[in-house]
Amino acid sequence: MKKTIINGSEIASGTITNTEIASGTITGSNIANNTISNTQIGLASSAISSVTTAVTTTSTTAYSTVNSIAFTPSKTGKLLVMAFLVVNNNTAGDGVSAEVTIGGTAYGATTLISSAASQNQVYAYSTIYSGTAGTQVTITTAIEAVTGGTASAVGNLIVMELLA
Repeated sequence: MKKTIINGSEIASGTITNTEIASGTITGSNIANNTISNTQIGLASSAISSVTTAVTTTSTTAYSTVNSIAFTPSKTGKLLVMAFLVVNNNTAGDGVSAEVTIGGTAYGATTLISSAASQNQVYAYSTIYSGTAGTQVTITTAIEAVTGGTASAVGNLIVMELLA
């Protein structure tokens, strides 16, 4: 059965079960001619910063930037900020402190201590930030070593301006 979606309210509060989806494989050709705009999914604008080559630091007193986005909201100023980092320290028993800064204010500062050298750990943080439409804000992720060793990180910073 094919269903045409007229507006977002039809999918906002429902559950789709296996019985409602025909068995088969979804391929790129099934969806190649469809375009979804930011406004169709409730976004005014968005930005992503991905770091795949490790950022490293031995500093225990100053954070080193991993990702940075200078973002200017265009409609509401209401931002969904999400950070996902894989961090490690090359010294067993040491760790990494990670944080997100928005407009110079630190959020979500967390210390992750490893039990083994170079043990990967995940730092994840999300928040809704209320800024001002038309006013640029800088959002960063950053790390520092806890007591020594070399701290490193790779990951993503995602910023989305919400319409509501």
